[in-house]
Formats: sequence, structure tokens, C-alpha cells
Amino acid sequence: MLALSMLAYGQTIAEVACGTNGLSTLCTAINESPTVLAALSAAGTYTVFAPNNDAFAAVLSGAALTDLLADEPSLTNLLLKHALDSKVDATTALTLNNDRVATMQGNELTAFETLTWSAQSNEEGEYPDATMLIAVIQGNVDNSFDGNAPGLSYSVETAGKKVMEDEAKCPLLSSGEISIAMGNPPAPCYKLKFPCEMETEDGHEHCHATAHTAVWTIPNPSGYKNIAIFAQHYPTEFERSLHYLKGPGGEDIEPVNEMPEPEEREKRWGAAIGAAFIVMVCTLIGVIFLAPLFAKLQKEREALVNVLASAFAAGALLAAAFYLMLYEATHLIAITDDRTEAQASAWWGSATLLGFVSPFILEAIVSAVIGKAAPKQEVRKEADAEAAKPAAVVPAPNSRNKVRVLSGVLLGDFLHNLVDGFFIGAAFANCDSSMAWTITAATVYHELAQEISDYLVLTNPEQGGLKPFMALGLNFLSGMSVLFGVCIVLSAEPSNFSTGCLLAYGAGVYLQLAATECMPRVHEYATTLNMRLGGLLLFIIGATAIGLVLLDHEHCAGEGGHEGHGH
Repeated sequence: MLALSMLAYGQTIAEVACGTNGLSTLCTAINESPTVLAALSAAGTYTVFAPNNDAFAAVLSGAALTDLLADEPSLTNLLLKHALDSKVDATTALTLNNDRVATMQGNELTAFETLTWSAQSNEEGEYPDATMLIAVIQGNVDNSFDGNAPGLSYSVETAGKKVMEDEAKCPLLSSGEISIAMGNPPAPCYKLKFPCEMETEDGHEHCHATAHTAVWTIPNPSGYKNIAIFAQHYPTEFERSLHYLKGPGGEDIEPVNEMPEPEEREKRWGAAIGAAFIVMVCTLIGVIFLAPLFAKLQKEREALVNVLASAFAAGALLAAAFYLMLYEATHLIAITDDRTEAQASAWWGSATLLGFVSPFILEAIVSAVIGKAAPKQEVRKEADAEAAKPAAVVPAPNSRNKVRVLSGVLLGDFLHNLVDGFFIGAAFANCDSSMAWTITAATVYHELAQEISDYLVLTNPEQGGLKPFMALGLNFLSGMSVLFGVCIVLSAEPSNFSTGCLLAYGAGVYLQLAATECMPRVHEYATTLNMRLGGLLLFIIGATAIGLVLLDHEHCAGEGGHEGHGH
């Protein structure tokens, strides 16, 4: 069941036209035609009939108002009726002409046009079911809170539940109108018939589409403050590139409340939070077991450890960026009626470039706020100089430098993990689960390397000077920000466009980490042929581990009608 809030009253027709997607021609017609603008600004009631936005193009031709009023075949797409003398009110207009009507009284909008309900097959050409029961019922007149949702009274909820029980009384409807019922039972219901044929494959029934889109209309909903829609399925199950409910101007209409919350949404929250905990726990366990080993190996084979670890991380990061995130971002930042190809490319490119420079900007901000810690080389030189004095004792690290090092490492780690949480949350919000878990795996890979590095810095007597247990605790606390990032994104319920921008931004960050942190380390330490070959092998392994997800990968949910073509 969906409780849907309708458009607000009290707007002029020009404001509605210019503020509604798909009505740009009407907006231009009203503002550029003095005759029409004057007529629609006078006292009285006006009724505009038009099946689509293009119908208003006739107004721009400069035709006189009397010509536009003529009922001629050439003007069947547009009829502007000036009903000043007859004082036609909204109720009468809706009674006389109940198809695509919008009524003006003075310059106050009092009624809106037909809503469009649609269903689409999935990418495999199948509908989730062959039929679906549906009923549309008037909500509370004053839009008040009653029961579990705004505009939903006990009588409305009872009527909706009763409809679901009386399936035999619901007529089959392949197309046409879905009428709005009053809140008292019995309410009219319909069994929507989707254009598909049932077939059994591998013991499972599939409804293969004979047409990939089915459309129904909900006429004249504007006489109600809100409506409640009861259905057997969540409407989003039938979405692919087209939103299930559209307004008269083609704008998406979203529910103000859903009862119960979709299972998919609950699973999404659980999976995303689970992924965040996996990142936190894996990095903690990895640091506990691997950090001492790395510390020992680094003393004995520092170059080899740096080459292999950095090459593997670089391969995983670049594969996640190129195989998944950048391409999916182009799919989500799609070309739509309101977004041209140039605009989509600009958003995609800008988000990627911003992600690439973000670590540099963050480092500059942290340095400006807390100051720059003494370079490692200088600290080591000072320590070596002190150690060279026969009677001297190596002093504790400078307390000011120690605070700067600790603050820089922990603050940077907190913000970095927060952004990782944004990426994971965005992936679970709108993307295929395989991609979301792959981004989680890539996060674990590079976080593990980073957390080990941070741990070594925090426990180094010449830098952080912390005890191992304290370093682990602070590292874990700063890593909890990945959970905050996931919760922030899922609570905000990002659109496909926002998710696409986040993925492009995340890919930019991954490119920066791989190109300026990991690969330079490989080049610095890989001084022999064997080490270069070892680094190349680990790079391939890291990239392959991420690339394997492409074997069973599905797109994130795309916008508009340009699926797969978002550049």
C-alpha cells in the first residue's frame, strides 16, 4: 500500500507550467502570448485540455484567441476554453470533461490532469507476475495524520485490506482507467493484466513479455488532498527505466509513506551495515595478525613487502574504478529529458576529477589545521644522531610532533573511512548486490594496507609512540566512521543521479590512491627484475579478484530511457 501526496494548491498556471518537467512549451506559450496571458489572468474560470506538451506549440504560432477557441480538426490537440460568462467551476468542468483537465479560477489552480501508472518488464524481458490487484482510495480530506501514515484513516486502511481479500470481484484490466474510490467499503478494485505469457522453465514460472511497457491512467486525482494505493506488489518491482507513477507533466510522483516498508529496503539496510562491520572487523583482525608480521618483515625485507602489498592494492583499486564504478556512474548519470548528453558528461567528469583531487585537498586542510608533522627522515636522523652519542639516552619523541602525527593519522583515517562508507551505502542503495560486495572487498583490500601502515606509524617510538593496544583501539574507533557513512547515505535515500555522482567521485578517489600512493611505492622499491615481476603478478591478482564479479554482474538502476548509454 502506498499513501501518495498530491500537488499543492494556490499556484498560478504559469508557476505550475514553468515548475513542472515536461511542460516547457506550455510555460513559453503562456509567457510569450500576451493574448493568452491576459485571458488567463482575468477573473473567472478557465479549462485547458491538452494530451501532451507539444499540443501547446500552436499557441506560439501567434494565432488569435478566437482561432484557438474554434473546434476545428486541426486544433483537436489543443482547445482553450474561456468560460468567464458561464462561471464553470472545477466540479462542473470535471463532470463535463473528465479527460486530461486542468481548471483555473482567476489565477488559482484548482484541479490537475490525469496521472499515469506504468509497469515494465525487467532486463530479461519478464514481468514479476502476470497480474496484480490494485485499488486507489481517497485519503483524509485535510491530509491529517491518522493511524500509521499521513492521510490514511482507519476506514481507508480497512477498505484497502478488504479489496485484497475479494480478488474474485476485481475485473481484469489490460489498459484504461483506474478509478479513485471513496474511503468507505466496498471500494472498486482491478486486476491489472500485464502483457506477458506464462511459461515454466526449470520448475519455475516466468511471465515473458509480449510488450515491455504497460500503461494505465488515474483520472482527475486533484480533487483529493491525497490518495492511498493498495497493491499486491511493490510498484518498484515493475520499474526499469520508467517511474511507476507520473504526473500530468511527466514528473515522478513519490509516496509520502509506505506500509509496510519494502523487504528489499530492509535487506538493503542489513546488508550495507553488515558490509560496514565486515570492513571494520576484517581490518582490525588483519592489523592484529599481520601488523607484527609486517613489522618484522619490513625490517628484514622492507622493499619486497612494499612492492607486493602496494601492487596488489593498486590492482584492486584500479579494477574497481574501471571495471565497475566509472561505467556504472555513466549508466546512472543518464541522459534524460532534463539532462543533455553534455550535462551528463560534465557531471560525470567533474565528480571523477573532484574525487581525484579530494585526498590532496584533505591533506592540505589537515596540514593547515594541525600543522605538518616532522618528516620521517628527519626524525630518524635526529634519533640516529642521539644514539651515536656514547653516554646519551634516546629521548622520547617531541610531544608537539607526536600530537600532530597522531591527529593527522587518526583524523585522516576517520574522514577516509567516512567516504568509504558513502561509497558502500550508495552501492547497496541502488546497485546490484554483486557490485556492492565487490566495492566492499576493494575497501577491505586498501583499508587493510592503510590500517597496517597507520598502526606502524602510531606505534613507532619516533612518530606516534603509542602502545600496541592503544593504537589498535584508536585505529578501530576511527574506522567506525565507515558505518556512519553507510547510515548517512541510506537515510538520505539517494537518487540514481546522486548515486552515479558518488560512484564517479569514489572512482576518482580510488584512481588517486592507486596512482599517487600505491604505484609510486612499487616503482620506488622494485629495483630488480624479480621484484618487478613479483609486483606485476600481485597487480594482476588484485585486478582479477575484482574483475571476476563481471561474470555475474547486473547494472545499477538507471534513469531515463537511455539505459546503458549515459555518456
